Amino acid sequence: MPNLMRSTVPLGVAAGCAAAFLIPGPPPAEAFAGDEIASLRAQGPAALAGLLARYDRLAPGVVRDQLALTIDKVAAQRYATESRLYWYTDLAQAEAAALTEHRPILALRMLGRLDEDLSCANSRLFRTTLYANADVSKFLRDNFVLYWSSERPVPRVTIDFGDGRKIEGTTTGNSAHYVLDEHGTVLDVLPGLYAPALFKQELGKSVALAKRVRGLDTKRRSAATVEFHRAAMEQRATAFANIRGTRYTPGDRDFIAPLERAQRATMAKASIEMRQLAQIGIDAGTISPADISQWATIGQRLWKLGESTQPRRVGFDQPRKPAPHGAFATFDPRSVALIARLHNANKSRLPADANELQQLVVRLEHAVIADSALAELSLRTQIRAQIVATAELRFDTLNAWIYANVFHTPKVDPWLGLLPRTDFTGLPGDGVVMP
Repeated sequence: MPNLMRSTVPLGVAAGCAAAFLIPGPPPAEAFAGDEIASLRAQGPAALAGLLARYDRLAPGVVRDQLALTIDKVAAQRYATESRLYWYTDLAQAEAAALTEHRPILALRMLGRLDEDLSCANSRLFRTTLYANADVSKFLRDNFVLYWSSERPVPRVTIDFGDGRKIEGTTTGNSAHYVLDEHGTVLDVLPGLYAPALFKQELGKSVALAKRVRGLDTKRRSAATVEFHRAAMEQRATAFANIRGTRYTPGDRDFIAPLERAQRATMAKASIEMRQLAQIGIDAGTISPADISQWATIGQRLWKLGESTQPRRVGFDQPRKPAPHGAFATFDPRSVALIARLHNANKSRLPADANELQQLVVRLEHAVIADSALAELSLRTQIRAQIVATAELRFDTLNAWIYANVFHTPKVDPWLGLLPRTDFTGLPGDGVVMP
């Protein structure tokens, strides 16, 4: 049977993103008019800081909720009361700020808009797991000028149950964070979703590169950037070579216990268990994006997750008690609180209890760790190879290549791969409605 709904979002995101598929009901009326918002936006981060200080002094209630909407519009980001980040939406303004502050630009390229609930799945996860993270948020404020732009509108999906109930969501969309110098030249690219600590770690390397090339002429800056990516490719290839052949349990979402079973089977040579295990592939580029368990295992081994954060092991047959924010404490309390708030936003459903929320967080953590490994070893490796081969560092050109060849959603396909001419749907004209 043909797959009639495809998505180019890494499957880890799709699997862990059910909480983001339902959106809250309409918020209270906005407190500020459009011209007032524009005036505050023109004042930049200082205006946002003033609004946040006022927000923090207010007691929970309608007035505070109305101010939160204003803050979102001034910040140009949904849930900015959690992230506390100011985003430029004009590249020239971002470049001017970067020149003044002597900072690189972190440019988010996405489908849809960062200030709307129904942006692409990646950006929804960025808002909850990255930008809301207190440590990541501070790092971004201290080191970057932030800017976002939309590749194209995000395709929206409505599932109508026929009795008044609907689920609204999105499909098909990938995002990337570009690190640009003050003149808009690409220095680095982080495609897709990374776990918070890994996101900060990789961006720290980008900040160091930006400082190293600042003031160099175009030729020397380009050579230094290409060398940065060539060396990084070699380092990642070596790291992956060291974990190739690791055994894991395929198809299991709860990857903590399976890893222990794999270790036990390897040490005891228990053949009956060995038949249930698989080996990490010999080439990261040939591992299917759909193999979440393999990518999660790779991520756990690649970044040595759990070596200091997991509770003491009390025996192979006794499950470990997950940490409060997941097995590897991937998400901080602020992110977990936002995840819970969004998940329980629909008042017509019974709210998830503490145990259900814990399971949701662990499943999301599993997906995010898998996506981190997929992004780093597959998607980013393709981008690095392109930079090394071509020394192409112009944003527009490199971005077009990434969306066409890495995300497989080229501009020339207005249907984003959702309307293949070789699949039969049984609907007149495949259900297409044109304006």
